[in-house]
Amino acid sequence: MMWEMRGADLADVLKVWLYATAAVLLGAWISPLLYNAGKALAEVSEAKQTNGPLEWLAGSCRGADFPEFFVASMLMSAMFLFHPLMRWLGGEWRMGSFGVQKNPQWLRQAVMGFAAWGLLFLVMAEALILTRQWLWISPGVAAGGILMWGFFGALVSAMLQEWVFRGIALGIFLRALRPAVAIGLSAALFALVHFLYPPAGLRVMDPDAAGVGWELLRKIAAQLGDVRVIVGTFAPLLALGVVLAYARWRTASLGLSIGLHAGWIFIHGMIGSMTQVASGPHWVGGMMVGSSLKQGWIPLAMILIAGIWITHRSSSENVSEPTS
Repeated sequence: MMWEMRGADLADVLKVWLYATAAVLLGAWISPLLYNAGKALAEVSEAKQTNGPLEWLAGSCRGADFPEFFVASMLMSAMFLFHPLMRWLGGEWRMGSFGVQKNPQWLRQAVMGFAAWGLLFLVMAEALILTRQWLWISPGVAAGGILMWGFFGALVSAMLQEWVFRGIALGIFLRALRPAVAIGLSAALFALVHFLYPPAGLRVMDPDAAGVGWELLRKIAAQLGDVRVIVGTFAPLLALGVVLAYARWRTASLGLSIGLHAGWIFIHGMIGSMTQVASGPHWVGGMMVGSSLKQGWIPLAMILIAGIWITHRSSSENVSEPTS
């Protein structure tokens, strides 16, 4: 019976990876369709008056390039395939089914994670600005409504991602594997998915072509052969995934990982909208710090510092160690 249960749990691990692969492939396939539909909507809205939400959508499509439609198609594919995945996993929807327990300290841990990691990256960004690695392009813009919407967007994005990556996926991995292996596998899934976001400057020859989604996907995958990209971009994403997964496993809840993730997204978005790299980074410079807070060895060091902080805080709060 034990072997049958472990075999079923391992099968669920495979299902999660098959789901992620299917979402990527489906997204690459439909991305040109979504691009042409979005651009058609933008043209129609210029010729005739439409309602507010439709006008907003048309304006977004008008200003978006193909990589933005590529990311949107990935998200749409993931949402479309999510319900079949849950049915395939046996219809488990409650977080308790995936090892997430009720934690009376979740809100305090979330606030603490947001403030600590947000402050850590804010100090790092300020140091880069003072040393002229980055330059202000619009100081003082992120105020009032922009800050509020930035915070709201970061919180919603963090909650959804933590629910999927650390709530469901990591919970499934922990049922079948040792904690260290499950955390590493969860981090790899998180890093690979986020690595599919096209970097700035990556373009395709003809965004109207039928197979252009596959072209962009090949270009993104080809970056894995560049050691600078691996060390400068993929490694920080992997470290971030490890820290967030460890926070969820150590506290057996999502509060701390949501707070940490939201703080990272919020500061990254705010600083990224107000700064730019002082000059084109050379090989060493690009490895130390890239064009955003998620690239380079310095952000990687900040992420690891956050991991040490998580260990200290979770231990000092006497959180009982979850079982695998």
